[in-house]
Amino acid sequence: MNPQFVGNALLTVTILGAMFLLSLFSFINLQGEWCMRIDSIRQRAMRSLLSVTIAISFFVVPVVAADEALNKKAGDTISSFSRWVIAADYAADGPILVTVGGESLLYRPGDVILWKSEGTRIGELSGHQTAVWAVDVSADGKLVATAGYDGLIKVWDLQSRKLKRDLKQHKGWVRSLAFSPDGLRLVSAGEDGKVFLWNTQDGKAAITVAAHKGPVTAVAFSPNGKTFVTGGGDNLVKVWNAADGTAIQTLAGHEDTIWSIAYSPTRSQFVSTGADRTIRVWSAETFKQTGVFTGHKDWVTSAGFNSDGTRLVTASLDGVIKLWDVLEQREQQGLKRQSSSVWCVTFAPDDQSIFVGTHSGGQVIPTPVAKLLPLPPKPAPTPAPQAGLKPLLLTEFKSLIGATGVISDDGTIFVSGKKGKDTYTLTAVVPEGPAVTAIRLEVIPDKTLPAQGPGRAPNGNFVLSEFNAKVISNDKQKTETPVMFTAVTADYSQSGWPVANARDQNEDTGWGIAGAVGKSHMATFQTATQTPIQGGTTLVFTMSQQFPDGEHSIGKFRLFADQKTPVGDSVQTPEKPDAKDNQKKKAPDS
Repeated sequence: MNPQFVGNALLTVTILGAMFLLSLFSFINLQGEWCMRIDSIRQRAMRSLLSVTIAISFFVVPVVAADEALNKKAGDTISSFSRWVIAADYAADGPILVTVGGESLLYRPGDVILWKSEGTRIGELSGHQTAVWAVDVSADGKLVATAGYDGLIKVWDLQSRKLKRDLKQHKGWVRSLAFSPDGLRLVSAGEDGKVFLWNTQDGKAAITVAAHKGPVTAVAFSPNGKTFVTGGGDNLVKVWNAADGTAIQTLAGHEDTIWSIAYSPTRSQFVSTGADRTIRVWSAETFKQTGVFTGHKDWVTSAGFNSDGTRLVTASLDGVIKLWDVLEQREQQGLKRQSSSVWCVTFAPDDQSIFVGTHSGGQVIPTPVAKLLPLPPKPAPTPAPQAGLKPLLLTEFKSLIGATGVISDDGTIFVSGKKGKDTYTLTAVVPEGPAVTAIRLEVIPDKTLPAQGPGRAPNGNFVLSEFNAKVISNDKQKTETPVMFTAVTADYSQSGWPVANARDQNEDTGWGIAGAVGKSHMATFQTATQTPIQGGTTLVFTMSQQFPDGEHSIGKFRLFADQKTPVGDSVQTPEKPDAKDNQKKKAPDS
């Protein structure tokens, strides 16, 4: 119970009691001895009541004063602040930190709090009726932009702490926003799938972009102001021309929703973090992925570079905060794990501390000395291709359900994005050389896949239901001729899911590798000698993956043509699978 309430109640009861007795005695008019006795009793009662009143006042006043001091102190420092902190940003010169959040993630009143860099509260910007999710301070430290669940963007004058204007175009939740380097433009990203580019001088939306299929969850301006980058619920990162809002590049790789994007202040690169628990590094010149940081076990909600771009701090919902050496692309010793979920992290401008925002307040933590963690054990090397094996020259990848496949220069395909029962269709050209005697499918592990893959299922497995190919003639008719496979073998097959199932014309069976995930495996499909496939031939492959849960698809793979001169039967014909094995489809990972 509140001490102030208790004290006030006691004091009130005492005073009322005294007033009642005084009134009672004033109406008694007795004579003689009884009057003297009553008068004596009245004097004693008055003295007692006065003593009790004084005693209670001495007890209550200090308690109330202490309680008021406690209430005044709570929230006056970051360490005593206990509400949600969802995002934060420092003014460039460092004296002011702005945090945003609220009583909850969505509906309850939001907070925009101003702090000194060491964590002393100096003010607040009031006006958001729901949780505030985004904040950005302009590079010159003059403006602050905030936005949140109510869809309203507010632009504030940081020095006067007054509202300059409200910006309203988004239909619903605003997840992220960023000023251009000169502060003349502001880009905002919303749950409505749109990005608005605002003129901060007049508050008008100069450009509107339908950016993603689904919510736009992150946005960041490039240091030169010529481009901005967005991330979305469609698992894609996109680069846009800031002058006219046209698309420049779409970057695939993440397996789940993008949570944050951060540009390096000194190097031509940026990072994106996602619910797939990875941090991906991208070149800002070629827009190619140049690295992947792994190790988080939960959604990676935030990332921030230090002032010279050599260190990166990231955080996840499980309370883990990691530091990375950007040049070495290795993990450093990080901060102590938080007991609450972490929603934002950012270096102070002087790099001497890191602000950490959680669902129960925030902390300013001294930056640890840079020290690399020991390297993890090296994975087993991928076997070198055998003599005569040549990667097929892939020209096209299609997914029946719309997953994204990125073809690397070495012919490797990395699949990300949508999951479900799927069929991959690939077009490839056979390298020049002898006739093809076999097609080989290599499934490849990757540290960004669940359990390192090579499958996309949570345990790294996959089920290849059917594998087929056809030859496309080079004439105008483009005649299609099915490729006849005479045998199929693999270096490993899961019990009950042998590789022969990939050629049994039954979509309910397939090839699986549970028991040996996280490793490279090879399946060999021997071609019939009666219909040789010559160099330069165009082939179209279909890889059907129909396991019921829709998750057992291949995440990374490569196709080879075996063009060595055959000597006898180079590919063994496997035994036919036991009929009972094909009935085990309910448990492919057992």
